[in-house]
Amino acid sequence: MPTLEQAGAAVETAIRELQQGRPAAAAARLTAVLAAGAWPDDVANVLVHNLSAALRHAAEERLAANDPDAARALVNRALALPPPESAPPEMPRHRAEFFHGLGLACFRHSLFPEALACQRRAIALYPCPSFSNNLVNTLAVLKQPAVLTDYADALSPAEVQPHLLIACQPKSGSTFLKNLLCRITGFRDLYFFHASAQNEQDLFFPTLLEFATVPTVTQQHCRASEANLQLLQAFAMPALVLTRNLADVVISLRDFLTSGAVHGTFFDPQTWAALTPEQRIDRIIDHLVPWHLQFLASWQRAGRERRIAIHWLGYDALVADPTAAARAALAFFGIGAPEDGIRQAVDAVTANPAANRFNVGRTGRGADLLTAAQHQRLRTLADAYPETDFTPYGL
Repeated sequence: MPTLEQAGAAVETAIRELQQGRPAAAAARLTAVLAAGAWPDDVANVLVHNLSAALRHAAEERLAANDPDAARALVNRALALPPPESAPPEMPRHRAEFFHGLGLACFRHSLFPEALACQRRAIALYPCPSFSNNLVNTLAVLKQPAVLTDYADALSPAEVQPHLLIACQPKSGSTFLKNLLCRITGFRDLYFFHASAQNEQDLFFPTLLEFATVPTVTQQHCRASEANLQLLQAFAMPALVLTRNLADVVISLRDFLTSGAVHGTFFDPQTWAALTPEQRIDRIIDHLVPWHLQFLASWQRAGRERRIAIHWLGYDALVADPTAAARAALAFFGIGAPEDGIRQAVDAVTANPAANRFNVGRTGRGADLLTAAQHQRLRTLADAYPETDFTPYGL
């Protein structure tokens, strides 16, 4: 077995070889020293740390030479190295950065399974948000689902409590449905986005992690983006998607903005106040409706690709028979509730309309109040998504 002095000299020589562009030689040298005997943790950490760097540079060299098989073998050697033991705090981070860089190189050269393995190893060593961003891209290419350890290595699936997600259009009756499900289940009413107003209501991982062990009901105006879907997959969250006739939504949004909510949008309050009723509808169609079209297109695509379990519910069905709608939603989420309890909850929630944030709550206003040109504008915008069935929107 080499002495500690010999091991140190081997590391110094390997570092010079790396600096001279000879990573394969550095990797061979460090591999031989590491295999020569049982080293103390601090020495083994230094050897493995430098061997990781050598293997990464050697793999990148092979990728640049269009030799994917050799690169793949080097990546697998790096992945087989033991994690740091009793190491100083900065060492896991540095090792994670090696794997992150190696994963990026693999991704750029279309070695996607190896990229995924490297990115997951980087996250396991040091859970950095930028590492997760690249993991999302790799999972999207491979069409593989995210798993809980991609986000929460210390959390077991058994600890994750039910989260009833209502993915919804604004002004689709979502507050009423959320209040109803909270009343029936006793689950906590909780948003999983960072902030609302002008922000997109995407799932915010830190909040989701913080409350993963608390059963919740969540209503969010969120599309089925790749990042959202992967969080839903990892935390085993199905989605109830709530939709409404688009023309009715336009009128309800007009009333909502006019009543003061314009302060929470990108519309300037003074400009909005100066618009005619027809101009206000035009602004909503041109600037807000595209999001609604993307919302339905994204969730339908997620359903076609079976990314997560989805339950579809329309506003008209919800308001026509909230008891049946709640019963079906609970069955979808796998939650039992007595029939009498559901009816009592419906009566209690319906008795407080102000808490449900209904403007008028009547179907068909859009058909009456939009002009023929405005109805045609909705159909023209929807033509950008030929693969989407806009029947739930009345188009």
